[in-house]
Order: sequence, then C-alpha cells, then structure tokens
Amino acid sequence: MGYAVVDVETTGFAARGSDRIVEVAVVRLDSAGRVTDEWCTLLNPGRDLGPQHVHRIRAADVWHAPTFAQAAGALASRLAGRVVVAHNLSFDARFLTAEFARMGVDLPVTGLCTMRLADRYLPHRVGRSLRACCEAAGVVLESAHSALYDARATARLFAHYLGFGAPEAEAVPHVSLDGEVVEVRRGAAAEVSRRPEPVTLVRGDRVVFTGQMHSPRDVWIDRAASFGLVSQGYVTKATRVLVAADPFTLSTKAQRARAYRVPIVSEDDFAGMLDRLGVTPVAKDHRTGWRRAY
Repeated sequence: MGYAVVDVETTGFAARGSDRIVEVAVVRLDSAGRVTDEWCTLLNPGRDLGPQHVHRIRAADVWHAPTFAQAAGALASRLAGRVVVAHNLSFDARFLTAEFARMGVDLPVTGLCTMRLADRYLPHRVGRSLRACCEAAGVVLESAHSALYDARATARLFAHYLGFGAPEAEAVPHVSLDGEVVEVRRGAAAEVSRRPEPVTLVRGDRVVFTGQMHSPRDVWIDRAASFGLVSQGYVTKATRVLVAADPFTLSTKAQRARAYRVPIVSEDDFAGMLDRLGVTPVAKDHRTGWRRAY
C-alpha cells in the first residue's frame, strides 16, 4: 500500500474561505518507509500570496505555475491508494479537501499525523513543531516552510516511527481526474524581468498600497500625505500608482490596476518618486517622525 507524505504552503489559514495552496509536495514511501519518489510544484492561487516572509515564495515564481485545478489530477494520482502522512495533518488535509471541493470533487483526506503520533514515539521531545520532533528523532530539517523540504523531513520522521511499529489508517480513495502537469519548483521558474515604469507624481495624486511591506503601511500612508498625495484603500481609474510589497503580486488590487493600466511599483520605486516630487515638508508628525506638509 505505502504512504504519501504531504506538505502544503498556503496564503493563510482560511481553507474554506479566501486562502489557497501556493505549494504542494508529495514524498511517497513504501511500506518500510523507504522513499520511492517525490513530486512538488508551486501553484498559482489567483490572489496575493499572503505571508511571503514566512514561505518565501515570490509572486513572480508562480506566474507560470499551474493552478490547483490544473495540478489536481497529478496530485490525486499520487495520493490514491496510499495512507496520507503529514505533520499537523488537520491543516494540510483541510486545505486539500477544500481545494478539491472547489472543483466539485469529494476527496476525503485522512491519514496519520506525525505531530500527534509524537506523543507515542517521541515522549521526551521538547515541543510539537516539526523542527522539535525532528531534533528529538535525529532528523535534519533543511529549510522550514518549503513544502518539499518539510515533506522530506516528515518522511524521515515517519520512517523513524515505523521502526517501532506501523500505525493503521485508511488509504485515500481513487478519483477519476485527468491530466499530468509540469512541476514548477522554487528557483526553477523562468526569471521574470521587470523595469519600473517612469511615473512622475504631483501633489493631489491618488496612491494605493498593497501587501505586507518592509515599513508599516501606516508609515507609508503618512509619508505620502506629507508630500501632498492622497491615499486610497482601493484602485480606480483615477489612481496614479499602486505601491506593492511585491510588484508581481496577484492581489485583487493588482489585478484591477493592470486592467486599468495603473502602474505598479515597489517601495523603493515609490521612495524615489517621492524624492523627485520636489516638495519639502515643513513640519514633523509627532507619531511617525515623518515631516508633514500642510
């Protein structure tokens, strides 16, 4: 029968809401815990990527990646007839079930959770995280929050458990889904070149911000106001520029900006535009330290 060790990276925690899978990996094991093959691909979620500082996936990386619907057949075939294994299985299973359900496919994902099994096999561990369990079992975790590296580490952790006896669980049923897909892995996607669009700002221009930036968004909003710019929460045809944490973002704001041909720029691009704006603010805001013009 064998096992399918799974890990997913996602845009957030709301599996049945607006969040999506952005990377999925499957490492298959035989009944003795030996690796037989592995599969991994980035996925284009059709929205912003959420906490990029956690999973470290750039929007440019997923531009040419398949959607979940396109990869679903390849994924389902790798799970079929095997017991799914994951660390914190409820999280991965919730997202996989929700993604298949959006396609009208009822695929219950149950199996074995290495985090829960740690109570039995690693009673003296410190913590329940994948890193803590791996350390207790003498397993190397090379790069956390990468679906493939996490799945590989979980596979080695589960193989350690199997040395003490195999727990029982039901295998994933077969579903009829067509299609294979070309894997798009981190670092293997075609490099997308980008040149910042030349934009000259004037006082009164409307700007919009999107994504989790290096500086807090409130700081950028205050700084824009200090140069006489108007910040909005949404993109319209009158928006002069969209400032994005990642200019390749697939966020709703970015999709609308592209439809309206509104330039999308980075924080650094925007800072340079402010420098060229030529407005010298005359007072400091006591909250942010930015000088404010009136």
